[in-house]
Parts: sequence; structure tokens; C-alpha cells
Amino acid sequence: MRNIFLALAGIVILFTACQKGNKGNGKNAVAKVGDKYLYREDLASALPKDINSTDSTRLASDYIQRWIHQELILQKAEENLTPEQKNVEHELQEYRASLLIHKYQEEWVRQRLDTVVTEKDIRDFYDHNPEKFNLNQDLIQGIYMEVPKEVDHSREIKKWMLSNKSEDISALEVFSFQYATKYDNFSDKWMEFSRIESRLPMEIMNTDRFLRRNNFIETTDSVSAYYVAIKDFRVKGEKAPFNFVKDRIENLILNSRKMELIKELEKKIYEKGEEDNLFTIMK
Repeated sequence: MRNIFLALAGIVILFTACQKGNKGNGKNAVAKVGDKYLYREDLASALPKDINSTDSTRLASDYIQRWIHQELILQKAEENLTPEQKNVEHELQEYRASLLIHKYQEEWVRQRLDTVVTEKDIRDFYDHNPEKFNLNQDLIQGIYMEVPKEVDHSREIKKWMLSNKSEDISALEVFSFQYATKYDNFSDKWMEFSRIESRLPMEIMNTDRFLRRNNFIETTDSVSAYYVAIKDFRVKGEKAPFNFVKDRIENLILNSRKMELIKELEKKIYEKGEEDNLFTIMK
């Protein structure tokens, strides 16, 4: 907080005219638009704590500019809108009600939510909701390598990339460290094929058919040679692999639990209100 006030000192000097118009309320104004004032105390409370004086000065200056822009637009709105258009009391009440309900629901959920999601929970959800996991893109597992075109080891590269032998994988790793400009071994995780395709100097018209017929891609441009070993694939419309959607399923389970807790809260409050005659439905 001390750094913020020190940083603001120079800014405050620039607004001495505003300070003179603080109407005796004991606050120091740093900006003024019409009859509206931005005070140093309010500015300081709006800025992050424990930042250095340089950052404080920059952030304070940015905040002041945003405040001025907002107030200028607000004054124009006040001048040009009709009284009916400026009557936002209903919207404010609705917003306040929504905000309070949301905060209460959040606290209710926070105190009661079971955040432990087991592997079995995830697997059961995956098995019982297959319709939720149809792919909308093609996926592959494999290896991608990009080397300068003059590095002519295509035969060895293909052999190493298609092999599952540890010695060949080791040889590939050594080679990639020495020569590759890009190398990515994603044999144990799924990746969108479009991400790999976008790196290649070639256009694949029918990825479904291409993936079913090819397990290796080799192509070149004027600078580089590109190699892709396709170890496994899933095409659009098929069920997504479990590991590809595992994290998403965990979030779905937690969100489902949250919704159940909120429904439980609403039901309890309604039943209690009915029991205590807290509401009446007029006929």
C-alpha cells in the first residue's frame, strides 16, 4: 500500500485543480469529470497490493484514463436518454437478486461438494454416456519430426519412427536432438490430427480415408523434410478415447454434483417456505 501511495504522488500533483474542488470532504481528488471526482483513496483501493512503484504508476494512470472515459460516456448517456430509458431500477433489482442468489448457492455448494472423483467414477460416466463423447475431429497418436531437407536419412527415420523397439526409439531421440528442427513424440497421448496436418506442406482431402490407408507420412518443401508416424487413430464420429476426455469427464461429474446440490437447496427452501406459509399463490 505504501508503494502505491508513493507512486501516486506524482499523479496527484497533475490534478491539483481537482484537489481544490474536493468540496471540503477531506479527500484528495486525482481526476474530475463534470461534478464527479475520483479520489486517491478510491484509486488506491482499486489497485493490486504489493506491487512496485513503477507498476503502481502505470496501473494508476490506466485506471484514471478508464474512469475518465467511463464518466464522459455516462454523462452523455445521462444527457441524451429519456427519463424512461434512464430508469434502470428494475434491472438493478434483478441483477442484485441474481448476484445474491448466486453467491448463496456458491457458498452452499462450497461447504457440501464432494470434490473427490475416482477413476471408477470417471470410467462409469464414460461407459454409461457414450453419446456425449462422439468425436467432432480426427485424432492420432504418433511421432512428428521436421529436419532440414539436406539431412538425408529418410530410410533410417522411417524405420525408427515406425518401430516399437526401445533401441530404435533411443536412436530416434539421439538423431532428433542432433538434427531435428521440430520433434514431438505423442505416442502415448492423443492429438488433433489437424494440428499435425497444419504443419505439413501438403493438403489431405479426405482425412478419414487417408488415416485408414496410411501409417506414415513423408513430404518435403524447399527447406525441410517432414515425417509423421501414425501409431493409432480415431476418426470423426467415433467414440473419443477415454484418456482424451478423462479431464473433461471429471469436470462434468463435478458440475453435475454442483447442480444436484443446488436443486437440493431450492427444494429444501421451497418445502420450508410452504411449511411455514411464507408464500401464497393467488387465484
